[in-house]
Amino acid sequence: MSADPVEAFIARWQSAGGSERANYQLFITELCYLLGLPKPEPAQAEASDNAYVFERRVTFRHGDGSSSNGFIDCYRRAAFILEAKQT
Repeated sequence: MSADPVEAFIARWQSAGGSERANYQLFITELCYLLGLPKPEPAQAEASDNAYVFERRVTFRHGDGSSSNGFIDCYRRAAFILEAKQT
Protein backbone atom coordinates (compact mmCIF):
# COMPACT_ATOMS: atom_id res chain seq x y z
CA MET A 1 0.00 0.00 0.00
CA SER A 2 1.26 3.45 -0.91
CA ALA A 3 2.29 5.97 1.74
CA ASP A 4 1.10 8.77 -0.56
CA PRO A 5 -2.58 9.50 0.23
CA VAL A 6 -3.31 10.59 -3.35
CA GLU A 7 -1.86 7.40 -4.82
CA ALA A 8 -3.73 5.32 -2.25
CA PHE A 9 -6.99 7.07 -3.16
CA ILE A 10 -6.42 6.47 -6.87
CA ALA A 11 -5.53 2.82 -6.29
CA ARG A 12 -8.64 2.31 -4.17
CA TRP A 13 -10.99 3.80 -6.75
CA GLN A 14 -9.49 3.08 -10.18
CA SER A 15 -11.00 -0.38 -10.45
CA ALA A 16 -14.27 0.35 -8.65
CA GLY A 17 -17.23 -1.22 -10.36
CA GLY A 18 -20.84 -1.55 -9.48
CA SER A 19 -23.42 1.09 -9.98
CA GLU A 20 -23.11 4.85 -9.77
CA ARG A 21 -25.50 4.92 -6.80
CA ALA A 22 -23.47 2.31 -4.94
CA ASN A 23 -20.27 4.37 -4.97
CA TYR A 24 -20.61 8.08 -5.57
CA GLN A 25 -21.41 9.28 -2.03
CA LEU A 26 -18.53 7.32 -0.55
CA PHE A 27 -16.20 8.50 -3.35
CA ILE A 28 -17.11 12.19 -2.82
CA THR A 29 -16.81 11.90 0.97
CA GLU A 30 -13.35 10.33 0.67
CA LEU A 31 -12.30 12.91 -1.94
CA CYS A 32 -13.35 15.75 0.40
CA TYR A 33 -11.29 14.18 3.19
CA LEU A 34 -8.28 13.80 0.89
CA LEU A 35 -8.52 17.47 -0.17
CA GLY A 36 -9.12 18.72 3.37
CA LEU A 37 -12.58 20.04 2.47
CA PRO A 38 -15.82 19.80 4.42
CA LYS A 39 -18.04 16.88 3.50
CA PRO A 40 -21.73 17.29 2.58
CA GLU A 41 -24.18 17.75 5.45
CA PRO A 42 -27.29 15.76 6.35
CA ALA A 43 -30.27 16.82 4.26
CA GLN A 44 -33.11 18.81 5.84
CA ALA A 45 -36.81 18.40 5.04
CA GLU A 46 -37.00 21.87 3.46
CA ALA A 47 -34.99 21.90 0.21
CA SER A 48 -34.07 25.59 0.59
CA ASP A 49 -32.20 24.71 3.81
CA ASN A 50 -29.94 22.26 1.98
CA ALA A 51 -26.84 24.27 1.15
CA TYR A 52 -24.41 21.34 0.77
CA VAL A 53 -25.98 17.91 0.46
CA PHE A 54 -26.28 14.72 -1.53
CA GLU A 55 -29.51 14.14 -3.46
CA ARG A 56 -30.84 17.72 -3.31
CA ARG A 57 -34.42 18.03 -4.52
CA VAL A 58 -34.88 20.35 -7.51
CA THR A 59 -37.50 21.30 -10.05
CA PHE A 60 -36.19 21.06 -13.59
CA ARG A 61 -37.72 23.64 -15.95
CA HIS A 62 -37.78 22.51 -19.57
CA GLY A 63 -37.64 24.58 -22.75
CA ASP A 64 -41.21 23.66 -23.64
CA GLY A 65 -42.50 25.29 -20.44
CA SER A 66 -43.05 22.04 -18.57
CA SER A 67 -41.25 21.05 -15.38
CA SER A 68 -40.34 17.84 -13.58
CA ASN A 69 -39.04 16.96 -10.14
CA GLY A 70 -35.64 15.40 -9.68
CA PHE A 71 -32.45 15.32 -7.68
CA ILE A 72 -28.89 16.63 -8.03
CA ASP A 73 -26.34 14.03 -6.87
CA CYS A 74 -24.30 16.56 -4.87
CA TYR A 75 -25.06 20.26 -4.46
CA ARG A 76 -23.16 23.08 -2.77
CA ARG A 77 -24.90 26.45 -2.90
CA ALA A 78 -22.99 29.16 -4.79
CA ALA A 79 -20.17 26.72 -5.57
CA PHE A 80 -21.08 23.69 -7.72
CA ILE A 81 -23.44 20.89 -8.65
CA LEU A 82 -22.12 17.41 -9.30
CA GLU A 83 -23.76 14.63 -11.31
CA ALA A 84 -21.93 11.37 -10.85
CA LYS A 85 -21.52 8.90 -13.72
CA GLN A 86 -20.12 5.39 -13.48
CA THR A 87 -18.01 4.23 -16.40
